[in-house]
Amino acid sequence: MVDFSKLRRQQQQSIPLDPVEIFLRLPKSPGFDDLWSGQAEALRQWYQRRNERDIVIKLNTGGGKTLVGLLIAQSILNEHKGPVLYLCPTRQLQGQILEQSKRYGIPAVPYISGQELPEDFMAAKAVMVATYHALFNGYSKFGIFGGTGYVGLQGIIFDDAHTAFSNMREIFSLSIERNELNDLYEEFTSLFRGDFAAQNRLGTFDDVIAGQEYSILEVPYVAWATRAEEVRQRIAEIASNKFSFVWPLLRDSFKQCHALVSKDRFVITPLYPMVDLFPSVSGCSRRIYMSATVADDSSIIRTFDANYDSVSKPISPTSLAGVGERMILIPELMRLTGADIEKITKELATQVAADAGVVILAPSAQSAGSWSDVATVAHGDEVAPAVNSLVQRSKNGPFVFPNRYDGIDLPSDACRLLVLLGLPRGNNIYDLQRATVLEGSSTIDTTLAQQVEQGMGRGTRGGGDHCVVLLLGKDLVSWVSRASNLALLTNSTQAQLLLGMDVSREITSSAQLDETMHQCLDRAHEWTEFHANALADSTGLPLVDAKSLQIAAEERRYFNQVRSGYYAKATGIIEKFARETDGLDPGIRGWLFELGARAAHHCLQVSKREQLQREAYSHNKNLHRPTTETHYSPLSPPTEQALRVAAYVEGFALVRGTLADFESIVEFLVPSATSNQFEEALKNLGLILGFSADRPEKEQGVGPDVLWILDNKTAWTIEAKSKKLPNKSLTKEEHGQLLQATLWVEEHYKGLEQVGIIVHPNANATQSVTVGKTMALALPKLGEMVGSVRTLLQDLTSEPMTREAMVARCGSRLDALHLRPTDLGSHFLAPFVAQG
Repeated sequence: MVDFSKLRRQQQQSIPLDPVEIFLRLPKSPGFDDLWSGQAEALRQWYQRRNERDIVIKLNTGGGKTLVGLLIAQSILNEHKGPVLYLCPTRQLQGQILEQSKRYGIPAVPYISGQELPEDFMAAKAVMVATYHALFNGYSKFGIFGGTGYVGLQGIIFDDAHTAFSNMREIFSLSIERNELNDLYEEFTSLFRGDFAAQNRLGTFDDVIAGQEYSILEVPYVAWATRAEEVRQRIAEIASNKFSFVWPLLRDSFKQCHALVSKDRFVITPLYPMVDLFPSVSGCSRRIYMSATVADDSSIIRTFDANYDSVSKPISPTSLAGVGERMILIPELMRLTGADIEKITKELATQVAADAGVVILAPSAQSAGSWSDVATVAHGDEVAPAVNSLVQRSKNGPFVFPNRYDGIDLPSDACRLLVLLGLPRGNNIYDLQRATVLEGSSTIDTTLAQQVEQGMGRGTRGGGDHCVVLLLGKDLVSWVSRASNLALLTNSTQAQLLLGMDVSREITSSAQLDETMHQCLDRAHEWTEFHANALADSTGLPLVDAKSLQIAAEERRYFNQVRSGYYAKATGIIEKFARETDGLDPGIRGWLFELGARAAHHCLQVSKREQLQREAYSHNKNLHRPTTETHYSPLSPPTEQALRVAAYVEGFALVRGTLADFESIVEFLVPSATSNQFEEALKNLGLILGFSADRPEKEQGVGPDVLWILDNKTAWTIEAKSKKLPNKSLTKEEHGQLLQATLWVEEHYKGLEQVGIIVHPNANATQSVTVGKTMALALPKLGEMVGSVRTLLQDLTSEPMTREAMVARCGSRLDALHLRPTDLGSHFLAPFVAQG
């Protein structure tokens, strides 16, 4: 018998270093494909730049990132003869990567909890595949700062690096769960209740604790710095039993953390992941970040303290390799008059599941529950078995996966119908709080774009794959319809979405929707050719969001100084950047000023802290209110009403998305909404009507709940009493609140005619109230106003028209629907009537 192993050893005089050459030498098993052009180009570019410490590689979703990462890992092993680690977010992905390494013939070993690190890994004979949690924990086998030693890694592959921020955030967070540690939760929330009262947010705080409000609140950082040691000592009593893996990471850094409160948990989490605690990472000279082709990689800098210059020059092949065929349809943009969209899509999902896999991605467990009548909801550890059953074709679902927009691969028949059930809301409590604080900021829209992009990519895992994608939910539909948000998606996804919008506009019945979907599922030549032509022109390098990278780099530079105890220097760094950098949106600028204020507090610069916090709050009213009075900048009178309404409609790439956005706002103008939700919706209704609007009481602590400036003559000063029982009358105390608000408006808006209004279930007042000129916007009349605005927007989106035509039609419809400032009050307001 011929000894081929011996001959092969004699044949190999040198070990290949070039990853493309490594691939060429691998034994090819049946079904083993050649490298795609995008993979080969990425490997060539990496090899040329391989001595850079931080390199980002961006490939299309389904574009073969795993093989690229494994070949790079093998190249590092061959060249440097030291341990190489391949990290991924979940154990499910760990298993998939190991399976692919076996298929490709690349030696790899798994990290196994409770066992020593494998000898083949330590001897650089095989790459180790592990989850992020295997490396980043308080008892890491790879070593931790202050320990007795660490594993000197020659290379780390960070898979799905663009989504790792949330994963790493969880690793570094200590969570007091209310259902497990209720006494401790109540102790901590009671400890800080007075601090929320000082911020004039006691009502919101109490609603959150009572479970009536789903907001996330941050403990004011001054209060947290004052009591962080008290909290630390209390948690230390149970840390070894409850928080063993995270406690060593946080116990010395409580004052450098956020403290966040929700209805079901109290969370302590650092400003950014403290990767400097792990010398295996900080000392590694080759760190490769496998990312998707989204424009913003700033989370890689925030998460791993990666080098700005390197991250700003990602390896991004222009090939469409890996881009699957997706028919993206949006039922809420179709002309399905009077149809129950949820019922229709559930029926379609059930039908498709008879032959192929169906998956629904929901933003939360609560929203996932709405599909439990026709689908199996898989939470946490249930997801991996569900995915396996889809891939192995033992079950077709439908399966619902709450908040899983990445980390699952559903190739071929494993998923032929993918439903995105609403806009992603964040993977953890910090994500949700940051989304609230930076609402409307480009940073949050970029994060959402990344999650939407990843979600839509779950069902196509290669260029030959195909899938129908349905986008549901008013918030998701309005978001993707906006031209500014659409531009944040990759070129190929933009092309598929625009194509899908055109197709959706042609569908007028549920039967036609079914037929259209089957043109993709049944591989109709007309559809495949139509799609291929639309996609052909969508190649090109993804944009690099240099501004977002720059912001992230400064935040990390600031945090590094904070970690070293140089608080004054940290304050100077971030203040200079926030003050001198052009092009920052107000939300982000305010966020940066508040970071400076935090550091100033730690070095006892009280006046500097207050100065920076005032500036932060002037830019972003979602941040902490300063303890000293802030300057109020009056709203400017609006320009011509029809122009502003038309501009709102034109902000959507598909104007019918305007209706979805409108409905997502006015659904909170009901008594069941919280006070905060109702007042925010009322403010936004004013903006849609073309008025200037804000919430002075929320933003300043004084003034009305809502203020509308209708034109240069008239202001509506509004107090909202939407949660009162339908038969209750206006009281003297409630009327007094409005009178105080009108005095504040009179002080800041001299010369405007002021209409004092109370949103109330009815127009009845008690005998003790001297109503004077106070008007009632009764909830039924508010409903009529909402209906009139809906009619207006329906008219403006019913057919394509020029801007001039839209403004003209808007003007005539505003007159006909009594929505002009001159007759809005006479049509929708009524005087209060005293009841005997």
